[in-house]
Amino acid sequence: MRKFLSLCVVALISSASIIGQNVNKVYIPERIGEVRQEIVIPNIGDYQVLKCDFHIHTVFSDGDVWPTYRVQEAWRDGLDVISITDHIEYLPHKKYVKGDFNTPYELAKPQADKYGLMLVRGTEITRKQGVIGHFNALFIEDANAIPDDDPFVAVQNARKQNAFVLFNHPGWAVDTCLVTEFQQRLFDADMIDGIEVVNHMEYYPRVVSWCIDKKLPMFANSDEHGIISEDYTTCFRPMTLVLVEENSQNGVKEALLVGRSIAYTDNKFMSTEDLLLDLFEACVDIKMIQHSDKKNVYSCTNKSSFPFVISVNGGGKKVIPPFSTIHFSASNKKNLEITILNMWCYEDEHPVLKID
Repeated sequence: MRKFLSLCVVALISSASIIGQNVNKVYIPERIGEVRQEIVIPNIGDYQVLKCDFHIHTVFSDGDVWPTYRVQEAWRDGLDVISITDHIEYLPHKKYVKGDFNTPYELAKPQADKYGLMLVRGTEITRKQGVIGHFNALFIEDANAIPDDDPFVAVQNARKQNAFVLFNHPGWAVDTCLVTEFQQRLFDADMIDGIEVVNHMEYYPRVVSWCIDKKLPMFANSDEHGIISEDYTTCFRPMTLVLVEENSQNGVKEALLVGRSIAYTDNKFMSTEDLLLDLFEACVDIKMIQHSDKKNVYSCTNKSSFPFVISVNGGGKKVIPPFSTIHFSASNKKNLEITILNMWCYEDEHPVLKID
């Protein structure tokens, strides 16, 4: 009898549940939520490697998206640091989007804090390309205090806030990479702290040489106006890898001021030879696994998210895919020389790792 009553209760509860359901509204399975794509780069000695984009735009200048979207997008893409650098002089949406030059940062900052993303306050000084040029002012305090009719004074105003001044896309909208009279004036006054060797879909090999000769850090930035995921489908977005002692804005700025940056785009890396070799050795373990009278066999293990392309002792091209191991053999009659073909330390020069 007790078992019968229990079954009746279960049946009544089940019937009530069925009756209580709204058959005209069916819930689909919930999505798993936002997912971050982790980009794995081992520490380089005592330095942590941060993935950064110091040049992006929103609807508050000529971009297509809201500032908070830029934060979500960067977090999903595995970045650690971004700067929203909306133009001061070019505001095509100002009829519809109101706010001062600090508004994009103020809107994005709470979202950045929520995601644990470092947001650097910045803006872009925008004048005629090929004559004056475009310059990002990073680590500023107040974007509203920068504008001036005289572009040199505008850069000076940024400097008064201890801004890091970045020379943007030297080759964009012009036939080749040349330094104009105004830009040379900034160089002569030590008012340029770094240069983009990559901007969006453009790579400027000549500018790699500029940075080496002028001892300035190299940058790769997306300069994104639209949707990142629509532009980069087969590789990571452009990013500036910054080697920091301290994971903070002061740590990032200190690293940039002394030149600890590596530009990345489309599985290419640009920087000084020393930094490129440090990155390669942090990511790739090479060890001899077999020795004979004529040749040695080596294993090569890649611990990072990036592929590397190498040539051993001047031989053919070998690819080391991410999180993979390859083997190669080499004559033991001479020291091992590994040329890293997807790294550039000058306009047409690759770093070479020599192993005794």
